[in-house]
Amino acid sequence: MGIIRQLSETIINKIAAGEVVERPASIVKELIENSIDAGAKSIEVEIEGGGKKHILVRDDGCGMSEDDLFMALESHATSKLTKIEDLEDIATMGFRGEAIPSIAAVTKFSISSAQSHGNGFKIETKNGSVIRNIPVSMPKGTEIVADDIFFNVSARRKFLKEDKTEYSKIREIITNFAVAYYKTAFSFKSDSRIIFSYAAANSQIERISSVWKISKELIGSAEAAYQNTVSVHAFIPSPLESVPNHSVITVNGRIISDRAVNSAVFSTFREAVGGEFKSPVMLFIKTDPHFVDVNVHPAKLEVRFLNTMLVTSLIREAMLKALQSIRNRTKNEIRTEFVPLQNPFTKQVQQVFEKPEKTENAGKQIPDTVSEKNDRFIHGKITDISEPVKLCCGIPRHPIHFTISEETPAYSADKYEPENHESRETAQTYIPEPEQGNLFGMKIRDYKKIGVVFGVYLVIEMKDKIVFLDQHAAHERITYTALQKAVSMNNGLSQELITPLLIRLSPTESATLEENSEKFRKSGFIIEIFDESSATLRATPALGFETNWEKVIKEMLGELAAYSDSFEMEKFFLSHLAQKACKSSVRRNDVLADEEIDVLIEAVNRSDFISCPHGRPFFFVMTKNEFEKKVQRR
Repeated sequence: MGIIRQLSETIINKIAAGEVVERPASIVKELIENSIDAGAKSIEVEIEGGGKKHILVRDDGCGMSEDDLFMALESHATSKLTKIEDLEDIATMGFRGEAIPSIAAVTKFSISSAQSHGNGFKIETKNGSVIRNIPVSMPKGTEIVADDIFFNVSARRKFLKEDKTEYSKIREIITNFAVAYYKTAFSFKSDSRIIFSYAAANSQIERISSVWKISKELIGSAEAAYQNTVSVHAFIPSPLESVPNHSVITVNGRIISDRAVNSAVFSTFREAVGGEFKSPVMLFIKTDPHFVDVNVHPAKLEVRFLNTMLVTSLIREAMLKALQSIRNRTKNEIRTEFVPLQNPFTKQVQQVFEKPEKTENAGKQIPDTVSEKNDRFIHGKITDISEPVKLCCGIPRHPIHFTISEETPAYSADKYEPENHESRETAQTYIPEPEQGNLFGMKIRDYKKIGVVFGVYLVIEMKDKIVFLDQHAAHERITYTALQKAVSMNNGLSQELITPLLIRLSPTESATLEENSEKFRKSGFIIEIFDESSATLRATPALGFETNWEKVIKEMLGELAAYSDSFEMEKFFLSHLAQKACKSSVRRNDVLADEEIDVLIEAVNRSDFISCPHGRPFFFVMTKNEFEKKVQRR
């Protein structure tokens, strides 16, 4: 007799159950997904002993017939797929037909269901075998009970955690679904105690507000989309608020945990808020089913996107917009774009900004006059990005686009006095300025300039705190933002080269260039393919700075060859801008005049970010109390 034997159906089911049922929370997840697929408007979950002793999931979905109940207990029996092509167009939570038989194999299991009120049927199983089946009277819907998880698989049962840990995992799972399916009512009871009950909500943000326990006004939301292929809707709480650390990420309603997505979330927070800042975030990704593969792992938490970089780019865009919408609410003033003007308090105005000579192609010029009435700036016009501006330290800079209100005071370097803001309050939600730590809502107001330490950190005194401002990192962020606005990847504005540039290309690069010629043209490049091994560059995007365009183009071709999407071109271009912003910004040991410091501080106040493009915060605060503790005055 041979040594290879066929495994019994019981052993096969227990092995399969190990892939689907990892812990009690896995059972709850699978059963809630089935309820959602059944069109349930109300889902109830009850557990005992952290779900190890008892799990009940009840819904008011479409229900099942007696025949369907028996079929549901069979392995790989499902109503979601009929042919192999359906795998490419999955729109339901479940599709493999593994959940019910897997759960039944490792628990004391029962399932009851009715397609109409009063006409139901119930089946009880043990070790995967039916031990009882009877008609029952019950409301329309389905009720599933799973008791004593892993009662027959001791090797798995001993790896379960304490009741409190398993309970917290189940609570998290149910809350995730409650956020993702806000139109469905959810209730959760543990050991006969009601934990929460969410009624059906009118909107996504209403349900999120209930989960985070903060008002809707303190939640930023924004959407980013690419044609009809992918869209991302992001919800982020104000970084000034303390909220439960609860994040949810879904793809077409399916809750996922994806490394690339998680990395994009973390890096975006690092860029926008700085440091190692972390915050819960709700991301709802919608895409064509053909663009994503959900058939990756039995737990169905992992997915594969056809273009991961496109998805992460949209996540970044939506999150940045959401954060900006929150930060903008701390700005009670009316915002108007302008080019910073000379401080009316100084006679050295000509040392700050030198106006460019007028040419035929020059953009709008800075106004010649400054109103000193009420010690206010007047509005200037936006100057073209290509016009050079020199700071008084003699280093050429590009003009920076700032925002300022009609009532923003011109600050004096000699003294500071508290300002009464009541006259400028609006109906907008006011988010209080933090004392320390989180700087997201920080504004540098009513200040006195003390000096510079280590050649880079501006020391600024306010009423009850000292601000240390990194002049290089701050100016780098402002410059990068201005360049980012100017690039406008699809505007097609070009700057013709005096001498055309011959670029050597490999056969792959040449083919990629020919295939993506329209993308380069829309970005502002004029490139003529000379032969199979070379091309002529005649014009570049009109960004107002020079660089090694041959290197830029070849690297872009490499990105396009790898990913074949214009988002890759934009991603590389913005990376290049970040490097350029760093090189063209104020550097360590550059001496800034008082007027330049005032302009930089106002730009910081108006910035939607508090970190440089690399994610490094550009200022920190020491309060008066902290300072006096250091010298033992307190």
